[in-house]
Amino acid sequence: MAVVPYAGRVTSYDLAVGVKISMDEAIYMISPIDSPLINGIGTDGRQVLASSGVDQTTFKWMDEELLLPSAPVETINANTGTNVVLVNVSAADSYRFQVDDLISIASEGFVQAEAILRITDPDHGTGDMVVAGWANHAAQVALAVGDTVTCVGSALVEGSDPGVARSADRTIRQNYTQIFGPTPVEMTRTEQQITRYGVSDEFAKQLYGRTVENVITREQAYLYGQPVDDTSSKRRSTGGLYHWIRSNISTQTALNITNIQTLMQDCYNAGGVPDLLIANPASLGDLNNISDSSRVRTVIDDPRRGRVPVTSVFHEFGETQIVRNRWCNKETAFVVRKDGIQRRILQGLIVEALAKTGDSDQ
Repeated sequence: MAVVPYAGRVTSYDLAVGVKISMDEAIYMISPIDSPLINGIGTDGRQVLASSGVDQTTFKWMDEELLLPSAPVETINANTGTNVVLVNVSAADSYRFQVDDLISIASEGFVQAEAILRITDPDHGTGDMVVAGWANHAAQVALAVGDTVTCVGSALVEGSDPGVARSADRTIRQNYTQIFGPTPVEMTRTEQQITRYGVSDEFAKQLYGRTVENVITREQAYLYGQPVDDTSSKRRSTGGLYHWIRSNISTQTALNITNIQTLMQDCYNAGGVPDLLIANPASLGDLNNISDSSRVRTVIDDPRRGRVPVTSVFHEFGETQIVRNRWCNKETAFVVRKDGIQRRILQGLIVEALAKTGDSDQ
């Protein structure tokens, strides 16, 4: 027994036994904003990342690239004028051209050359295309790596047979479904009867926590997962954006309007315009500090439906929405086309009660 000193004033430090604890019974959990690829909603009212079902552990799709009549120069040719009789492109790109095609070459840093060359032998084996002058041959400048060879039609002899037929096959891609779990929750019946602040059902609370962790794991896998199918031990993992984006990759370290514009130009030249920018807020400092509100704006479309404010970057090729993702490494960011990616689900999240063992639920 603790005795309060005689004639002493009783303070909050003296009668400490049995004092009720002032406990905030609100327990704060991660919100849907922290899983934007799974639960996020854009200003268009749709999920940021679409989903659809599959019925096999391996799912495939096809993509196709047209033989567009344009390709970069592969090898320097220091000759000029009528001495330019050879234009080198990659062996694969040589199939974009055929005999008697007329080409114009745009040199980096120069105005489009007036010279028009005629291909006499595309040499589909090596890419060393033999050319002859067609118009203004003397005006042809030297060729540098990266100069753009552009076909402006053909000059076949009237009434002649067509050139050699060309075709491009489709490419099959594949990815794997991944099992995220199983994650056990096991608790004795006695433990479940003990009351706690802010929790009416401890088992349900723990189950909810493991579910949120599962969502975060999936979110990170969709960003950085690598596709592996280990047939010997019968397990597999899925590939994320970091694996599948293999071209139009920028090595710039700043995420600003200038670098975004350059990357959008590269994507546009390749045939697409991304409409989503997925990045960690730590990477958005330059965009948030911009003084030109006509280039970066935050908008709320129909707030009555509970949509969060969405920041968009406006550039030459349209609008790109910023998807803030805390699970995205601050050293990386992704620009993607919304209708070009989606989650494929073999089976959704399942919560199942297992057989009882002793005085516990699991």
